[in-house]
Amino acid sequence: MSALANSNLQLRRMKTQVSELAASAEWGSVSSPQESSFRWSLVLAIAVGILYAILPTKNYYWDGISFSQQIEGAGGLNASLFHPNHLIYNHLGYLGWSWLNALGFHVRALAVLQAISVVSAAACVCLLHRILCRITRSAYLSTTLTLLFALSAHFWRYASDADAYVLSLAWLLLAFYFLGRNRASAVQVGLAHVGAMLVHQLAVWFFPAAMVGMYRKRGWRGVAGYSAIAIGITLAAYYAGFVLQTKTSSPRLFLHWVTSHADDVTFSFSLGKNLARSAVSYVRLFLGGKTSAVAEFFGPFMIIALIALAAALLALVVQLMRYRQDLRLLFSGGPVQPGSADNSRRFEIEAVVWLASYAIFLLFWLPYNAFYKIFCLPAFIILATGWLDRHRVARHYRLALLVTAMAMGNLAFSVFPNAHVAANPAVNIATQLNRLWSNRTVVYYQEQNIDDRYIHYLNPQAIWKQIPSSDPDTFAQVAAADAAHGREVWLDRSALDALSSHSQGSPLPIDSAQPYRDVKHVWRGFYRWHVPAAEALRQTQSN
Repeated sequence: MSALANSNLQLRRMKTQVSELAASAEWGSVSSPQESSFRWSLVLAIAVGILYAILPTKNYYWDGISFSQQIEGAGGLNASLFHPNHLIYNHLGYLGWSWLNALGFHVRALAVLQAISVVSAAACVCLLHRILCRITRSAYLSTTLTLLFALSAHFWRYASDADAYVLSLAWLLLAFYFLGRNRASAVQVGLAHVGAMLVHQLAVWFFPAAMVGMYRKRGWRGVAGYSAIAIGITLAAYYAGFVLQTKTSSPRLFLHWVTSHADDVTFSFSLGKNLARSAVSYVRLFLGGKTSAVAEFFGPFMIIALIALAAALLALVVQLMRYRQDLRLLFSGGPVQPGSADNSRRFEIEAVVWLASYAIFLLFWLPYNAFYKIFCLPAFIILATGWLDRHRVARHYRLALLVTAMAMGNLAFSVFPNAHVAANPAVNIATQLNRLWSNRTVVYYQEQNIDDRYIHYLNPQAIWKQIPSSDPDTFAQVAAADAAHGREVWLDRSALDALSSHSQGSPLPIDSAQPYRDVKHVWRGFYRWHVPAAEALRQTQSN
């Protein structure tokens, strides 16, 4: 009986091996995860990183402009760079910016932060591909789904912008990579998660997934070790930053500081609206841009991208129709490929917890925002990989065509338009004013809005001052003094409104014929103040 049982066991093993070889031949196997897949991960990451660098966004998120101003105005590596939402991100940007300038590369902080994002995005691609290669032996699946992540609308958008999201996500993927090892190290997972949280505090919602993973791999001892590192170091670092910046040690004020946010950002508990908004935002996570960009940025590049998009969509529809029985088989749940379940199960539970943690929080916190959902995008890709790996059907490149169509759509409607200054009205105005303003230009404002920050940062040669008085006569004397020193005086709209409100109907001496504004946004105007020659001469003589 034992001999018969052994024979049956050997027969089943042979059948399993034959099935696995057939599946590998059909999907394209990864022969050695330790060698060939690592080299391919690096090649893929470098290629995608070059793509990000070729078309960097010029539609900068206003946070990046604010960070860049802080870095260049800090005067050193000091406590003013701490931020309660992304504690050390500005410090990292300052180090890169100051070192490059010390080496003779005269670059702006904005360019340095963008470069950090490009490198971080390439690291995300490499790490995710390595994780997917552990789940599936299919080079086709791991590569195609990595590109689904890399070329999705919002990740591609922020991969070249100046913000903390992508760098933080790179640390999270490193933590998940460590977590997937058979003997996961609490030190490695904990330190990687600390890195993510110090760059952006939204990374804290990875904590449940890390806890589950450490418990499954190392038991409660692993959970305790990881928690001590992740919680202890992160809290200590944020508290130290708070004390250094505010010069106080009050726990109550620290809690207020670390949970602070913009006034217009808050929770929403309208479940129905939140579900609808969240559903739309998850679609926008993959598909972005505006169709109106076609007309605005129409040209040879746009034509090629649209032709590629149409071709990919047409080929996808043909393949879906031709092999529609495969889709019925796929979505009916079977067949399950031998040997595939064990690999995917190693990651699936942690990925489910990762996705669920963020999905629940972001259902109530800014549910309409797609860019925060970048933090859980890898978990979705990991789950999709496991499911497709278990339920393989004949490959007819439908997934590749789907990813190609998505990429071409995002390129045409989002990435290519955003690579132009015209995509952002404030950046467009700043570029125009850069040709008009010199180091002798003084710009007066009443209060700076977000658009002023763009224009201020992108025109470092100009001097910006708050108007000393909203009385036109008083300001005329100030402007005359500036003119006497050879300066050209300009007003932004807030300063003009303040002066106009006290002018008692008298016309102000401004260049009203050419207010240098975006035609779609009149309130963003900048106006040149004319100083009478006699008044300028009088001020010169009195000086």
